[in-house]
Amino acid sequence: MNGWEEFLNKEELTEDEKKIVCNSLMTTEARMERLILKHFSTEDFREIWERRIGDGLIGGKACGLLVARKLIKVRLPEFRDFIESHHSFFIGSDVFCQYLEQNGCTELREKHRKEKEHFKEADELRKQLKNGVFSEKVSQELKRILKHYGTTPIIVRSSSFLEDGYGNAFSGKYESIFCMNQGSEEERIQELEEAIRQVYASTMNPSAIEYRRKRKLLDADEQMALLVQKVEGEHCDDFYFPVAAGMGCSYNPYKWMEHMNPDEGMLRIVVGLGTRAVERTPGDYPRLVGLDRARANLRGTIAEQHKFSQRQVDVLDFSENKLTTKPLESVIQKMPEWQKKLVLSRDTEAEYMLSQRRRFRKVYFADCQGLVEKNDFIWMMRKMLKMLEAEYERPVDVEFAVKCPREGMWKVNLLQCRPLQASVSENVVIPGGIDDELLFDVRRTSMRRSKRESLDKIVWVDPQAYYEYPYAKKTDVGRMISQINQHYEEEDKRLMLLVPGRIGTSSPELGVPVVYADISQFIAICEVAYSKAGYRPELSYGSHMFQDLVEADVYYGAINENSKTRLYQPELLKRFPDVFLKLWPKEEELSEIIKVFDVESSGTCLYLDAKEGRAVCRLGKR
Repeated sequence: MNGWEEFLNKEELTEDEKKIVCNSLMTTEARMERLILKHFSTEDFREIWERRIGDGLIGGKACGLLVARKLIKVRLPEFRDFIESHHSFFIGSDVFCQYLEQNGCTELREKHRKEKEHFKEADELRKQLKNGVFSEKVSQELKRILKHYGTTPIIVRSSSFLEDGYGNAFSGKYESIFCMNQGSEEERIQELEEAIRQVYASTMNPSAIEYRRKRKLLDADEQMALLVQKVEGEHCDDFYFPVAAGMGCSYNPYKWMEHMNPDEGMLRIVVGLGTRAVERTPGDYPRLVGLDRARANLRGTIAEQHKFSQRQVDVLDFSENKLTTKPLESVIQKMPEWQKKLVLSRDTEAEYMLSQRRRFRKVYFADCQGLVEKNDFIWMMRKMLKMLEAEYERPVDVEFAVKCPREGMWKVNLLQCRPLQASVSENVVIPGGIDDELLFDVRRTSMRRSKRESLDKIVWVDPQAYYEYPYAKKTDVGRMISQINQHYEEEDKRLMLLVPGRIGTSSPELGVPVVYADISQFIAICEVAYSKAGYRPELSYGSHMFQDLVEADVYYGAINENSKTRLYQPELLKRFPDVFLKLWPKEEELSEIIKVFDVESSGTCLYLDAKEGRAVCRLGKR
């Protein structure tokens, strides 16, 4: 037993002893340490220690979750009956260090730290991490986790030292792996160990490496602890899922209605597992809720609400023994009536039209309206987010799941909490009377703060040319944007990207497929509507990519074909030279789709006025 662990046998710790225990068990980060020492009791530390596997710190994600839960217990005791009990286990960071050493990864990892972006063996290190073995001692301790959970599904989540803290969020950079946790003990332990390997290997994911590189963290000792949680949910025949899940943010940078107050926060909710709430999902639309006007719907008619709703549900399927995506219709059939009331609405207009053709049936769509109309749920989420924001002294976001085991009863399981990175607004005055110089003038799109930024290059994807480009080749556009990103990264240029439809989608027919690493150098990204080809922006607030852009202080907005867009004049870009072919002379085919306009030294600027919810790009003089 380590010296500090002996403290936990005492009835009450001194302040100095608490600090030693906190720094040895939880974190050494000063601001998180302050919150922990202020609120955690000796018994709190003892419970964490008893649920830790191996030695070392429990990591940033685990700390964020525990601090948030403790703050709710202390500051909002009136909501105690609506918060699900804590069931997590923690795999300490020393298990990761021992795994590296035992499987011959230490030397390669140290080489990565020294060579940084010049490190060439990332794939080899990732492969070694995915194929390692665990010591007998660790395997035995992992069985303790399985004994506790029985055959309830669990999820293994990253909880690295730098994750979910005040400096870096690492949103979606590392893997989270679901374990069905079925079968014999041997099968279950093999599944758990494989999940741990996959999370360890994800430290070498391209997006994770790019994130660390952008924040000058490649030489940081990024040790990986793990958070093991029960998957919140209930059995519905062969399916297992929560009735609803999502993310919440104490500040809402996406002001989609005129009188919405961004300071009141927002929720993004889906039916089923929350994976669909934090990833961009083609053809699916989670329910967005402004917490100051929760019942106000972005879509005016029932037909629009149905059209822009959730079509697919993520569930654990015991018949297939894996995480899978199912059509909403097949999930509805297995849900009890009281859960349907929480998350489904009926399209009475569609039902009427069907009845005219002698077809009589109920037409459901998922909008979580029943949950939104629960004033106690909305009030709790609003109070909880604002309290956490006050304690963290900056905006926060959370992930949660909702269970509803019987009619009239619901509970929220808080799964994650992290502080968002704060930026100070500048005083911005947008000049008037210059319409002939404006590339765009839009309102009520996403932003976090007011600022004025100069631009060096504007990358524009021609929507008609992209639409006509063969489907099989559309991913080449994303590949080329990645090359442009990398080229100008080395020159440290300030870029803006204009793309048709959605950015980051996995479906090329809806927009340009890229990941964060492909666009990390851009300081502004706009999704552009083009109705002739069916391209429609859909700002995906709450997704991991959106969180990356928010954290990097990137402007992410939409240029729509409606009243939100006062002006959009892409033809004005032709005033400036297109340098695409000069830089990539062999890419003649793509040069018809992608334009790189050189606006450097022209005075071209992006103006953002958060108070007015307005974004303007003023083109300079050649």
